[in-house]
Amino acid sequence: MRQLSKDLPDVLAKYQGSGTKTLAANSLDGENGLAPAQLVASFVIDKNGNFQQAVVIEIQPSNLQSEKNLYQQAINELFRNEKFTPAYNQDGSKPDLSNLFVKITIQPVNSN
Repeated sequence: MRQLSKDLPDVLAKYQGSGTKTLAANSLDGENGLAPAQLVASFVIDKNGNFQQAVVIEIQPSNLQSEKNLYQQAINELFRNEKFTPAYNQDGSKPDLSNLFVKITIQPVNSN
């Protein structure tokens, strides 16, 4: 039986960019844009530190569940050209792909 710790890299991938990002309101379909939300997402990062895709795992408030794909599309658009430090092991090897779990807050730009 394999243990989970054997499947994880010794050092996880890390985001190198800004903690705050802005998405243009007209970049997505939808009359009102994205409603404020709290998300948990998994970013797939390759061994060169390139963003591959984001998958929204959880979205709050729960009434936005049916909009999860729209939020996922927005996150993929925001991060597609961002750089990450790739995951690696103590022996210097890098997994082809690794996951970075992140919490994301979506709010209007004028919100404090």
